[in-house]
Amino acid sequence: MSDDIEAVRETVLAYVGCSKDMNFVGRKALWHAAEETPILCPEEAPEPLVGWDALDAYWSRSRETMASLKTKATNIRVRILSDGIALASYQSRWIATLSQAGHLPEKPISADVRMNAVLRKTSDGWRYIHLVEGPVDLMTMARQSARRSAIELFPGLADGS
Repeated sequence: MSDDIEAVRETVLAYVGCSKDMNFVGRKALWHAAEETPILCPEEAPEPLVGWDALDAYWSRSRETMASLKTKATNIRVRILSDGIALASYQSRWIATLSQAGHLPEKPISADVRMNAVLRKTSDGWRYIHLVEGPVDLMTMARQSARRSAIELFPGLADGS
């Protein structure tokens, strides 16, 4: 069982590591391809993304809207729930720069999120089938969003005028 726990941890680290180059193809490869209804619940999405079309569209939009993305995972905890099914919970910190910032300053945005993932053991190793992100620091996210909205209304705020 400890081998499975370590293998799940390695899958989580590989998934998070794909953000370095915004390698969404690599991320998709760490999902269980035979899963009919994968579910991804990004913190910024109003509803869960269900199915491959929804996940592919999300990753495509992410690549278009971000110029850079860095993510790290800490406090990875793994529970083997049954033979071939695992739950991974971890903290994640992401930092992104938006590519379509327009008149917004090119400052990175960031957040700390809690991650809960269900993974299935396959012949290719452990693969995601369900991932939920939950913000840890909602106030910082709200402040950043309010500032972006204010700058859109009053562009002079971007340069301090």
